[in-house]
Amino acid sequence: MDILRRIEEFRSEELSLKWEGTFREYLDIVKEKPWVAQSAHSRLYQMIKDAGVEEVNGKRHYKFFDQQLFGLEDSLEKLVEEYFHPAAKRLDVRKRILLLMGPVSGGKSTLVAMLKRGLEQYSRTDRGAVFAIKGCPMHEDPLHLIPHHLREEFQQEYGVRIEGNLSPLNLMRLEDEYNGRIEDVIVERIFFSEDKRVGVGTFSPSDPKSQDIADLTGSIDFSTIAEFGSESDPRAYRFDGELNKANRGLMEFQEMLKCDEKFLWHLLSLTQEGNFKAGRFALISADELIVK
Repeated sequence: MDILRRIEEFRSEELSLKWEGTFREYLDIVKEKPWVAQSAHSRLYQMIKDAGVEEVNGKRHYKFFDQQLFGLEDSLEKLVEEYFHPAAKRLDVRKRILLLMGPVSGGKSTLVAMLKRGLEQYSRTDRGAVFAIKGCPMHEDPLHLIPHHLREEFQQEYGVRIEGNLSPLNLMRLEDEYNGRIEDVIVERIFFSEDKRVGVGTFSPSDPKSQDIADLTGSIDFSTIAEFGSESDPRAYRFDGELNKANRGLMEFQEMLKCDEKFLWHLLSLTQEGNFKAGRFALISADELIVK
């Protein structure tokens, strides 16, 4: 294998997959390919399903897990059919955190790693394409730009249901940068990457006395207060917590039951309402699957 040639091919593929345009142009994509606006649960379920499903002795076998997980067919079928599938349909099961419990070497970490690596690859396919507001640190869903009073009409025309509110930062950017013209907001295609902290995150608990909740939700950047004049200015906030960066995708919460309680309170509103409170700002919408 000519490694340099393969690197060049990979670079060319990266360029071919990139897309950037206005919100008006993005709506054309949504009309043609409504799956680009699917939820995080739906995207993950479709990823598993698109890898192939076959009937074996009256049970469904999902080929996505074939390479690394063995002897867990019954558990994997139950996981997909009782959690991922109904969650993809926006049933109440999606409001639950997926808690993986079992003995050492039971495949828990392997399963999570497969889901994370799988999403990274799937976001590079046509069926797994993800689009976000350009310049948003949380890779926010562009459809949050649609005002609430127009969302029912939008669903009737496009067949897409919109959930969540526009973040305080993008609400300010909409007015300051685009003069309130939603159709002119720039949208770009993004690719999930744990290394680049896009759509895939991992939270590892440490000493409760030293770990900061900012690791999860972000924090105020005090060096910018003099520039923006107030701690409540969205531009003075660093949206760099794991919940921020894992938005639209998947977040692994390691050893969740060993965490200090203050790190778990945010997960209540995040799972039940799809948003969480950060600093002095309005509730921030998030769409992600949380697993341990």
